[in-house]
Amino acid sequence: MRILLADDHDLVREALSLLFQQYFEGCEVVEAGSLEPALEKIDPENPFDLILLDLRMPGMNGLDGLRITLDKVGVGVPVVLLSGAYNGEDVRHAIENGAQGFIPKTLRGEALANAIRLVLAGEKYLPSSILSNFAEGFGNKNEHGSMRHAGQFGVDGDFARLTPREREVLALLSEGRPNKDIARHLDLREITVKYHLKNVYRKLHVSNRAQAVKIALEDMARSGSL
Repeated sequence: MRILLADDHDLVREALSLLFQQYFEGCEVVEAGSLEPALEKIDPENPFDLILLDLRMPGMNGLDGLRITLDKVGVGVPVVLLSGAYNGEDVRHAIENGAQGFIPKTLRGEALANAIRLVLAGEKYLPSSILSNFAEGFGNKNEHGSMRHAGQFGVDGDFARLTPREREVLALLSEGRPNKDIARHLDLREITVKYHLKNVYRKLHVSNRAQAVKIALEDMARSGSL
C-alpha cells in the first residue's frame, strides 16, 4: 500500500508514518510538507492508494487544495483531510467537496488505523463527535417544515427509536472501531455491544455496520447537521 502524507509539521508526519508502518504491513509512506510538493509526487503511472492532506498546511487555501488534488488524482484514489482543530462546518464542506473522510489528528493507534481501513473499504470516515452531536439533535426542520426533536433520525424518526447507549455505539461504529474496542471504550461486555448493534440494525432497517453508518451520515448531510 502506498500513502501520500502531506503535513507541514515534521513531527506529525514522522509519527503518522511510523503508525501506518506499524498497522499496515509493507506500507510505503511518501511525505510532503505542503501542497505543491505533494502534487508533484502524484504520478498516474504509480498511483497512491490513499492521500492524506493537512487542512491548514501551506497551499491549501481552504478547500481549494482539496479540489486541485482531486482533479489531479482522478477517480478511484480516496483523498482524506487531517486537522488538529475543526468544526462541523469544516467536515461538511470537506465531504461536499469530495473528501472521502475527515480525520482528527487527536486519534491514536488503532482508532486511526480503523479510520484508514474504513476509507480504503470505500466508506466515508467522520469524527465520532460529529455523529454524537447529531444524535443529540440540533432542532433542524424536517421536509414538512416542523422542528426535528432531539435525536430524531430521518423524516420517519428512525433515529429517535435508538436509546442513548445505542447512539453512543453507533457514533463509535462510525470510527470503524471493532466490537471489542467499543466495549472497552464504553465499559461494556462485548456481547452487550453485539446486542446493542443488533437493535440498531433492526431500528434503522439495515443488515450490517457499513449500512448503519452510511444511513446516519446521509441523514446528517440531508438535514444540514453535517
